[in-house]
Amino acid sequence: MDLKQLRYFARIVELESITAAADALHIAQPSLSQHVANLEAELDARLLVRGPSGTRPTETGHILYRHAKMVLRQMEEAKAAVQHGRDVPCGHVTVGLPTSTSRVLALPLLRHVSEHFPDITLEIVEGSSADLAESLALQKLDLAVAMDVQQRPNMQSTPLLDEQLMLVGRPIPGHPHAITLAQAAALPLLLPSFPNSVRVLCDRALVSAGLQCRLVAETSAVSVLLSAVREGLGWTILPWSALAGDEDDALAAMSIADATLERRVSLCLSSSASLSLACRSVEAALQTIVSEMVASGQWKGVRLIGGASPGQAPAGNALTPQRTRPDAPGNAPPGA
Repeated sequence: MDLKQLRYFARIVELESITAAADALHIAQPSLSQHVANLEAELDARLLVRGPSGTRPTETGHILYRHAKMVLRQMEEAKAAVQHGRDVPCGHVTVGLPTSTSRVLALPLLRHVSEHFPDITLEIVEGSSADLAESLALQKLDLAVAMDVQQRPNMQSTPLLDEQLMLVGRPIPGHPHAITLAQAAALPLLLPSFPNSVRVLCDRALVSAGLQCRLVAETSAVSVLLSAVREGLGWTILPWSALAGDEDDALAAMSIADATLERRVSLCLSSSASLSLACRSVEAALQTIVSEMVASGQWKGVRLIGGASPGQAPAGNALTPQRTRPDAPGNAPPGA
């Protein structure tokens, strides 16, 4: 077993395809398959299962992949330490972000890492919280921001903040900043599809209040929801972060004043990444960025865990949240 074989094997697991891995590694597919065969023969174990849906690791393959990630990262950091004469954060770090959170966090994170950690190559992956948590548990991601996350093996999670959900759409006369749940339910609504955490919290609140909503459409694409409400097809329920960069007079975000609609945002770290200086540096950078954005009002409708005050928009802005709830959300299934 050598480092080349481990690197090849890890890439196949990450891309779930020998063909895609061969293209990414710039080697011939038969040669890559032979490397895998040699590795399986040396370990006397089947490591990969090939099927119509792609190439997946066996249980033994998962164990090898976890160790391969740690070995490859330690070798990369050792090489950088020798070159610089000291330990420096370096290497490839993969961060998973839900779509709405990505709109507010991705650019500040890219800017911070580029400025402070030039030897780190950052990869940002968008997805639902459920998918991101699963990838993190499988060690395919180093870090992820996830909503109402359930604890999993091979993963550490740190609560960051509570994020308020708001009614988003064209301004409603007489309701510049807040609306009741019953009033929101009576509007034509376009909502995220299950198992999105926003949808789970909305449905739970409606059932608790004995209300039914006027659901006209559902989609997992936040961009579609925002385009539809901008065109006047109805309203949706989203966190303010989904609007980051799209605030204008055409859209208003109103607090739902009589319902607890919050989701808990956590920062998760894979067990293999916990030993990496680069991953720990990106983790600390994310925590710093989140705290600074909330304190400065750049991330609205949220409250830092630990009692920090949420950021506030200028007075009169339709996106200003009226309040955040002190209650932590229930154990909703993870979503975007």
